[in-house]
Formats: sequence, C-alpha cells, structure tokens
Amino acid sequence: MRLYIDLNCFNRPFDDQSQERIRLETDAVYRILERIIQDKDTLLWSWVMTFENDQHPKLERRDEIALWEHRAIRSVAVDSSLHERARQFSQQGIPTLDAAHLACAEAGESEIMLTCDDVLLRRAQRLTLALRVMNPVAYFELEEPNG
Repeated sequence: MRLYIDLNCFNRPFDDQSQERIRLETDAVYRILERIIQDKDTLLWSWVMTFENDQHPKLERRDEIALWEHRAIRSVAVDSSLHERARQFSQQGIPTLDAAHLACAEAGESEIMLTCDDVLLRRAQRLTLALRVMNPVAYFELEEPNG
C-alpha cells in the first residue's frame, strides 16, 4: 500500500504509553514502519510533514522523525492545485494543517492516510476523497495487509 502517515502517528511512540489506546496505536505504527522498511508498504512524504516536524520543540524527536523522509518514495511539493485542494478541505471544516496533509496525500496518490486524530477521522468521512483515512490500528483490521 502507498501510505501517507500523519505526523501524529510518527509522534505516537513518544507519547505516554500508560493508556491502552496509545499503546495499541504505538504498536500499530511500529508494525507499519517495519512494513515500510521491508518494502511491503511505501511511504509518501510532503512539504507539510517537514514544515510541521520542524516546529517540534524537542530536537531529538524532530531529528528521528525527519529520518523517515529518506525512506519515502516521493515527497509532495506545494503547488497551486495542492493549495486549492487544501482550501476546499478547509471550507468543509478541516483545520488548515490537516487540510494540507489531506491534499498532499491525494496529490501523492496515497491509497491510505493514517492518523491518530479522531476529529480528522470523523470529518474526513464526510469528504469525497481519492483515498481512505484511517487510524493505524484500523489499518491492520483490513484483511491483514498483503505482502
């Protein structure tokens, strides 16, 4: 599968693991990253991933996440059509940064965008998208991804 992974997924392993949901999502993220390393899935990156990651106050976390850009098969750059698509998403109630992620995922022809953001998951269901938006745990509820 061609995956676009929201930055909150990359940050999930750094979150407090005392909550079951956080532990389950962290496990799913690690399994997905392992699938990318094994070339069973492919990763898309984008300018908005770099922008958002560069804002993180913890340098070691920021640097570790940034390494994943090198595993991406493609990095989606900003252009006018992407800007317009993000604007359309924003007009439908998607926060600006999330709208940019969705537009990048579509432009990169991602099959699935993974996020741990419940609000984005709910709101994305109302949109007409060229991809599926799902939680990393739900990704493994698909008939165990092939490969």
